[in-house]
Amino acid sequence: MKLINKKDNQITFTAEVEESLANAIRRYMNQIPVLAVDEVEISKNDSPLYDETVAHRIGLIPIKTDKSVNEKTTFKLKLDVKKEGTVYSDELKGNVKIVYEGIPITTLNKGQELNIVAIVKAGKGTDHAKFSPGLMFYRNIVDVKLEKDCPKEVVDICPKKVFDFKDSKVVVRNSSECDMCEACIEVCRRHKKDSINLVPTKELVITLESFGQLSVEEIFKKSVEILKKDLAEVSKKIK
Repeated sequence: MKLINKKDNQITFTAEVEESLANAIRRYMNQIPVLAVDEVEISKNDSPLYDETVAHRIGLIPIKTDKSVNEKTTFKLKLDVKKEGTVYSDELKGNVKIVYEGIPITTLNKGQELNIVAIVKAGKGTDHAKFSPGLMFYRNIVDVKLEKDCPKEVVDICPKKVFDFKDSKVVVRNSSECDMCEACIEVCRRHKKDSINLVPTKELVITLESFGQLSVEEIFKKSVEILKKDLAEVSKKIK
């Protein structure tokens, strides 16, 4: 495995792994218990949005999830606002932390009020999207093979800047960025040349992004752990 890029809530790396295994890890991300608002009791809503719309927006607000959380974990959040203006997610008060504090929920005019009690529970992404911890996607690393007569135009036409022009010839600068859009091949065809060959390898570029409830490292680790547990159970049943 080789790290390519790491940001807040996102990591990109390469790994020589079967696509079926990468896809299984991706799918098992939705088996990780994650906190989200599951029930909403609205006692006062003077905002222009229906109760159902307000409840839906609150339900999709990411909530920081501790490692010890399980499906029996419950918390309570309260929202009691009487101010004029936009109501934001950080105004939900309770014993759990909202990941992004600036998410707008609704607006209130002068004299209007919003009073809500929200029950936070742990759930899985297979049950509802609000429990999904993030997303993962991947693609094959491409082996880019060039001939000496490769036209210079491919350097500028490539959207991923895979090619460079050095010593009067086209060279590959970074083949891991190639996503096989084949814009370079189209240029070669216009010149009636077959100068570029794109060959997918067994190595994958994997990108994992967190919605904020858990770190990307924790999501990947937990997904693999749950997958291994289920595979062990299947193996046990077969024996």
